[in-house]
Amino acid sequence: MTGGEGGGEGEGGGEEGANLSEETVRAAKNLDEIIGSLSAAFGEGTDYFTVLVNVFRTVLMNDAHSHLDNFYMIVPSLCLSWVEASLQAKDMMYKKNRNRDAYYTDDGFAMGIAYILSILNQNEKFEALHWFDSLRGKYEADQNELKVKQRQQAERMAVKAKKKKKKRGGYFSRAKKEDSSTDDEEDAVTTLQLTGKRLAEHQREVNFLFFSVRGASIFFHDKEKVNKGEGGEEKNNKEEEVKADGGDGPAGGGGGGGGRGEDNE
Repeated sequence: MTGGEGGGEGEGGGEEGANLSEETVRAAKNLDEIIGSLSAAFGEGTDYFTVLVNVFRTVLMNDAHSHLDNFYMIVPSLCLSWVEASLQAKDMMYKKNRNRDAYYTDDGFAMGIAYILSILNQNEKFEALHWFDSLRGKYEADQNELKVKQRQQAERMAVKAKKKKKKRGGYFSRAKKEDSSTDDEEDAVTTLQLTGKRLAEHQREVNFLFFSVRGASIFFHDKEKVNKGEGGEEKNNKEEEVKADGGDGPAGGGGGGGGRGEDNE
């Protein structure tokens, strides 16, 4: 063997030149793979939320968990349950004997809903329910109905107040009936006020939950899908601009046709 041949073997076959055993070479190869995997997973540009979604997606998106295919259908009932629990917990904050059921805020539910919907690829299906839109519309309708009742109650009390001023100095029994009627009217006003307060609390909790879920879902969005969606939006915007220029459209089309004719010639 010449020196050139020996040098060639040294450059081309590093494993043989190091005089290492097969087990050592295999262990070093495994170490290189592990370091490369860690570098790719924990680099500066790594999105750890996406990593978490992909890890659990490989587990849950299989036939063994087919019962989760319609998970998005139970989210509305879970939201209603969370709203009631949150209001009850906040009421406990004002009591003297508080326990662990009393808390001021809880964003874990919103984060969990956004996370599971992202894992199961059910964000679009849940959005198709228009759950938060319908719920807020329902609360707005209840609010308008309550305002009508309060206005009617105020008008009745105003009419009775005018009648009471005209009928002064009546019998004692008549005065007793008027007092009981006034008490009933005051109870009705109090009931309407409590209903309005409770309705406003429910509206506020639903809005908090809506914004929390929307904010949490941003962390788990697939960047590739988002980029594709942005490109699609740009394309649609360009198409809408072309359609908006109705007068220039036929001329532009004719010019394009002339260009193709010249090329063909």
